[in-house]
Amino acid sequence: MNKVAFSFFVVFVLSSTKILGQSITMGGIFPTIDHSGNINQKFDYGLYYFVALPLFNFKNPSISKDAYFNLLYLEQSFTYKKSEKLSFTGSYLYQRSNVTTSNFVNENRIYIQSKYKHTFNKSRISHRFRFDGRFIQNRNTNTYPFTNRLRYQLGFEKQITDKAYVSGYEELFFSTTKNTMPIYNENWAYLGFGRKLNERNNIELGVLYVTWNIGKNTWFNQYYLQFSWVNHINFSK
Repeated sequence: MNKVAFSFFVVFVLSSTKILGQSITMGGIFPTIDHSGNINQKFDYGLYYFVALPLFNFKNPSISKDAYFNLLYLEQSFTYKKSEKLSFTGSYLYQRSNVTTSNFVNENRIYIQSKYKHTFNKSRISHRFRFDGRFIQNRNTNTYPFTNRLRYQLGFEKQITDKAYVSGYEELFFSTTKNTMPIYNENWAYLGFGRKLNERNNIELGVLYVTWNIGKNTWFNQYYLQFSWVNHINFSK
């Protein structure tokens, strides 16, 4: 593991342990489909789908009592590539939380983002800035008030062999809605390994840490085993 990968590992550990032992801490699985395609030399599309399934509470594990369907996430996006290093993306996505329970919440979301990529110490580094426009269901009024937030993600990918690689990211979430507290209210961190199966398909396995501020300095900490099918098709050939 080179210096970049080691640095991300340290950040991942620090991020995921800074509030360990406080609040609620769950463990589970995170199946993911990550499909993308080249439409032509300038435009790409993407489909990113996942489900989040917490299975047990670290303090008092009981799968029969703790397991539930936390999130369903369906994202569709189009990307304009300004250059090899810089791209701009727009997206619509649907998210449902507490998916199978009576207190489910639906969300319709749009986002715009910019992404800049470069190399450092033989690793591929990415910087992603995203603005989320969120329409989250209010179950009491059955309305969808508009809120927004900014996100910054620092990511890396390092080739280990011709077919194997290590990757990771750290993403911070900041509310930009007026009179919303706290401003910093969410964090995602990932570290995993991938393997190229063929020209179109990769598989990835890693640990994903997600934490949400749920009020009164209480955090909902989630550790997932994330396994992903990554598929890419080049229609421009």
